[in-house]
Amino acid sequence: MAKPTDKKILALSILLMLAGCSSPGYFEPQQPSNGYSMLYLYRPKAGNPGMQPLRMSYPDIQIDGRSVGQLKFNTHMGLGLTPGKHQIRVTGLSKKADWEPRDIEQNFSIGTGEIKYLKLDVQFNLREMNLGQPAPSYSIFLTPMRSEDALYQIRDTSSLN
Repeated sequence: MAKPTDKKILALSILLMLAGCSSPGYFEPQQPSNGYSMLYLYRPKAGNPGMQPLRMSYPDIQIDGRSVGQLKFNTHMGLGLTPGKHQIRVTGLSKKADWEPRDIEQNFSIGTGEIKYLKLDVQFNLREMNLGQPAPSYSIFLTPMRSEDALYQIRDTSSLN
């Protein structure tokens, strides 16, 4: 039989776990290794109410033509890169992807010791959607983000690393 103090400890533990589930997560970017840079890619929840667009779909992320993983819904990944110019491709045209939308390709530069953030923003395009439409319409952007904004958005996502 449980002692009254055991019940209090159990109740306190449950309250702390529930409080942890309801509060925002914590994210602190990893500092780049000597001579390297850090790129964080993330795909947060959509800002629209209700269903999340393309929740079960995910693109393959390629840096300089090499796959670095799949960016699933509400996740983030950190990549150590050599400083300089790079190309990123968000694609469904690989065996690793489950993604219908067209590819997004961008070039970017990153300096030694720099931390850069790119947000894959997937939203319903409510301006083009109507009741009789056979399929949903999406707005999808790969957007460079300021660290001040990215840190607050990433903390509610799960790490892929």
